[in-house]
Amino acid sequence: MTQQYRADIDGLRAVAVLPVVLYHAGAPGVPGGFVGVDVFFVISGFLITRILAREMDDGRLSIARFYERRARRILPALMAMLAVSLAAGWFLLLPGELEDLAKSGLATTLFVSNLWFLRTLDYFAPAAELLPLLHTWSLAVEEQFYIVFPLLLLLLQRRTRGTLVAVVAALSAISFVVATVGVVHAPSATFYLASSRAWELGIGALLALTPLRIHAARPGLREAVAWAGLAAILASVVLIDSSMPFPGPTAAPAVLGSAALIWAGGAGSTRPSRLLSLRPVVFVGLISYSLYLWHWPILAFLRARAGSVDLEPAVAAAAVALAFVIATLSWRFVERPFRKPAARRAHGMYPLVAAGAAIAGAATLCVGLVVAKGAGARFDPEVIAAYEAAKRAPLQRSDRFLCNDRDPSEGLCRLGAGPATPRDGPADFLLWGDSHAMYAVPAADLAAQEAGRTGLLAIKVSCPPLLGVDRVDEGEDHGCARFNEAVIEELRSRSDVPLVILAARWALNAEGAWPENRNRPNATLRAVGDPEAERHAENFAIYRAAVDRTVAALRATGRDVVLLGTVPEMKWDVPTVLALARDSEKLNLPDREAIEARQERADAALAAAAAADDATFVPLAGLMCAPVCEVSRDGHWLYRDSHHLSWFGATALLKPIFDAQLARPLAWPTTQPDAAAAAAGNPVEVRRSLLYGAGADSLP
Repeated sequence: MTQQYRADIDGLRAVAVLPVVLYHAGAPGVPGGFVGVDVFFVISGFLITRILAREMDDGRLSIARFYERRARRILPALMAMLAVSLAAGWFLLLPGELEDLAKSGLATTLFVSNLWFLRTLDYFAPAAELLPLLHTWSLAVEEQFYIVFPLLLLLLQRRTRGTLVAVVAALSAISFVVATVGVVHAPSATFYLASSRAWELGIGALLALTPLRIHAARPGLREAVAWAGLAAILASVVLIDSSMPFPGPTAAPAVLGSAALIWAGGAGSTRPSRLLSLRPVVFVGLISYSLYLWHWPILAFLRARAGSVDLEPAVAAAAVALAFVIATLSWRFVERPFRKPAARRAHGMYPLVAAGAAIAGAATLCVGLVVAKGAGARFDPEVIAAYEAAKRAPLQRSDRFLCNDRDPSEGLCRLGAGPATPRDGPADFLLWGDSHAMYAVPAADLAAQEAGRTGLLAIKVSCPPLLGVDRVDEGEDHGCARFNEAVIEELRSRSDVPLVILAARWALNAEGAWPENRNRPNATLRAVGDPEAERHAENFAIYRAAVDRTVAALRATGRDVVLLGTVPEMKWDVPTVLALARDSEKLNLPDREAIEARQERADAALAAAAAADDATFVPLAGLMCAPVCEVSRDGHWLYRDSHHLSWFGATALLKPIFDAQLARPLAWPTTQPDAAAAAAGNPVEVRRSLLYGAGADSLP
C-alpha cells in the first residue's frame, strides 16, 4: 500500500535544515541552530519506521529491498559531494589537510565518520569548522540506525505490536539515560555516538508504531499541540547555545516539538501544518538533504582558504546562496533520477552492486591520497618544510616533555639542566600554565640549560593557572580547578622552586571568544562554588579576582612570580595562510593598537596584580607588534596556528625573556604557609584563605 504523502513533513525538513545552515554560516540570532540535526533524526525515525511497519503488517518486509531504497536515497548525492570535495581539496588544501580530508572521506564511505571525528578531533587538531566532511557524522549515525533497526524489527516481527513498542521504548529510554549521563562525563562521545542519539530516532519510531489515537483527537487539541511543537523547536534554536551540555535533556524540547508537529498533522490540517505545507517551505524541505550535504564543504573550504573560522558576513551570505543553488541542482539532477519510478523498478542486485561500486571507487581514491601523503608534490618543498616546522608540536619534538595534564602528585616533569624524568629533587623554577605555557617550553628549556638551571612543568591545556576557577567551555570533568589546587599544594610542600613563571592565553580567559565568534561562548571562566556565574558580564570580574588571588597565594609562599603576557592573536591560521599566500606582503596583519585593544583589560589585571604583590609582568604585544605584528622572521614562521608560537617563534621571541629571569639571583622560599597554618592551629582555613581570599566560607 502506498504511503500517504505529507507535505508538512517536507516543510518540517525545511525547519530543520535552515537553522543548521544559518548557524554554520555564523548568522546572529540562531545560537542553537544545530538542533536542526535532532529534528532530522526524529523525522527519519518516523518515516523509516512507518515504511517498515507497513511492510511488516503486509508480510513483505525485505531487508535487502530496504537497503536498496536507502542506497538510492543517500548515496548518489553523497558520492557526488565527496568527489567534488576531494577535487576542491586538491586545489585548496595543503598536503596534510588533503590527507586528513581523504581519511575522513574513507570514514564517510564506510559510514563511520562519527567514530572517526570522535577519535581525531582534539585540542590541537584543525578547527572543526575547517574540516569539509565533519557534517557527515550525522549521516553516519542515521546509517548505523538503518543497519541495526530493520534487523531488530525482523527479529521481532512475529511478536505482537505491543512487544515491539515496549522494546523500542526501553531502548530509547536507555539511550536517553546514556545521553543524560554522557553530556556530563563524556560530552564529545555523547555528541557523536549513535548510542546517545538513538532515543531521538526512537521517538520518531514510537510515533510511527503508536498513532496515539490521532484521528480521535479533537481539532483544538491538535492545533495546540502543533503550535507548542513549533514553538519548542524555534525556542531551542534561539535560546540554546554551544556552551550548554548537548544532546540529552537540552535536546528534548526540539525532539518532542518535532514529534508533536508530526503527530498533530497526522489526522488533518492545522495552522502550523498549513504553514509547513506552503510551496516555498516544501521546496526547501525537498532539497534539504542536498543543502545539508553541500553547505558545509563550501563554508569549510572558504574558511580553510582564509585560515580562519570567521567569515565576513557578505562572504558567508554568498556561500549560503551558492549552497542553495548547488543543492537545487543536486536535487534535480542527482537525487531525483535515482528515485524515479524507473529507478525504483530496478530490483535485484543491480542497485546494491552499483552502490557498492561507488563506495569502492570513492574509498580507493581516498586511500590513494592517504598513501600519497596528500600529494605534497603540488607545493614548493621549501614551503612544505616551513609549514611542517611551524606545525610541529613542542611536546612531540622531544621525549623529554610528555607532560601535558600530568597530575602534580605523579611528579612534575623537568626541563633544563639535569635529568628530565619525573622525580624528587631541587628545582629552580616552575613553568605553569595552559597550552601557551606548553609552547613556551622550547625557550624555557634552552634558556635553563644555558643557565645551568633546572625547571619543572605544570601544564594543562585549556586551563589557565588561576586558582579557584574552572573553564565553562570544557565540561565538568576537565578538572582545571583541581589541577591548579594540586600545583599550589605541591609548591607549599616544597622548600625549593624559588621562581614561578605563569603563561596562558590570558585575553581569551578575560574576554572570551572574539566578538566575531557569534556561536561561541563569550564566558570562559566559572568561579568554583558559583556554577551560575557563567555570563559574559561576570567573566572579567572572575578573571581579575582569580589573577589577584593566584599571585597573592604564590607570593605568600615566598616565591618570585613572573607573569608572561598573552601572545598576540591573529584570528587566522598563520602557517596555512603563509603557505597558500601568493604574496605574503599583502596579508592583512593586525597592528599593535588592535592587539592591545583585545588584550587591554587582561594585561591591566596582570600588571595590577604584579604591582600589588611585587611580582613581574612581561607584556608581549610590544615585543611582537611594532607597529604591525610579526608572523615570520628570517624565513621562519613564528606561529603554529593563530595564537600558539611555533618552535622557532618560542625560541626567537621568548628565550631572551627566560634568559633574563633565570640569570638573576634566585632566593629560595623562606616562608612555609603550611607551617604557619599549623602554628595557627587551623591549617585548612589558612589554605582556603590563600586559595580563595574573601568569601572562602562559601567554597568547598
